[in-house]
Amino acid sequence: MKTIKLIAVVLILGFGNFSNAQIVVKVKPVAPRHAVVIAPGRAPHGKVWVGGHWVVKGNNYYWQDGYYTNHRKGYRYVEGHWRQQRNGWVWVPGKWKRMR
Repeated sequence: MKTIKLIAVVLILGFGNFSNAQIVVKVKPVAPRHAVVIAPGRAPHGKVWVGGHWVVKGNNYYWQDGYYTNHRKGYRYVEGHWRQQRNGWVWVPGKWKRMR
């Protein structure tokens, strides 16, 4: 619990400029220690594992633990990632990408 509070404080203090509804942070956050980062076992039929990731709610980033979601036929899920910019880091959310 202390880790989550510490991350929240770092995020709140680390906010920089706002650009295209993205929140820029000076220090790239790391996943909380309690988070599940690897899909547990074999995925149920018709499901895809979406790893833990950051989500924006208002002016803050919050950690979302990984979960199974329905597979989208003809698509694959691309995990989100942190992208460094000149003035800090922004979270690029995961998305479904059409397969060719």
